[in-house]
Amino acid sequence: MEELIITLVTAFVVFGILAHLTPCNKNQPLIRAGMVTDLLFRFVNMSSRFVTQAFLTIGFGVLFYKTPPEQLIQYIGNGYGYLGSLPLWVQAATVFILSDILLYWAHRFFHTPTLWKWHAIHHSSKVVDWLSTHRFHPVNVWLSFTVVDSLMILIGFSPKSIAVMGLFNTMYSYMVHANLNWTFGKFRYLFASPVFHRWHHSIQKEAQNKNFAPTFPLLDIMFGTFYMPEGKLPERYGVYGMDIPESFIGQLIFPFKQP
Repeated sequence: MEELIITLVTAFVVFGILAHLTPCNKNQPLIRAGMVTDLLFRFVNMSSRFVTQAFLTIGFGVLFYKTPPEQLIQYIGNGYGYLGSLPLWVQAATVFILSDILLYWAHRFFHTPTLWKWHAIHHSSKVVDWLSTHRFHPVNVWLSFTVVDSLMILIGFSPKSIAVMGLFNTMYSYMVHANLNWTFGKFRYLFASPVFHRWHHSIQKEAQNKNFAPTFPLLDIMFGTFYMPEGKLPERYGVYGMDIPESFIGQLIFPFKQP
């Protein structure tokens, strides 16, 4: 808990200073409505994701490998087979790439009519900043990030490699959600930048259903969903056609009330 608090405070200071120096949207408040909601989602998702991932990994592992839970935990605990024998940094890098591909498609599926009500929670903030990273409905987290992580473990990667990339992904996600005008210039097509992802959150018509990749925009280029016009920055954020409450409880139950 202490490490989490230090991380959040550090991110608040660092991205607050950077947003003051190089803002994407000028005069965006440092303290905004909905920050408490975002923090509550952070704590709820952190604990529920751990439980859900253990359930998915052990449950599907028992069915697939026909192994009792206690033996399965020992079997997959440090990785196994060819993938588990790779150096940790190679495992982490491979997990990073494979997860990005899978999460690109999971993200696109959550933008379809069937799943949008769950993902709309993430898009509901009209002021997007680094803390918006955490505004995800638990169902969205379980059916995307948790499933992908569990799959990586079940095919042989060590849980430690998942944890290493998890920390990096959190910090990277803070950066791409931050109120920064960074485009990464010549590297704009290689790595997701704050402007790239803020276009994804924009409600401007030309930006709808664009920029799904967590880290590698090449995926969006390959599948026709890339949008990042030179010399132009996104201006408006939120969700059209849905009256999503701002409170944590309201957002938690909102998708269950939708048809």
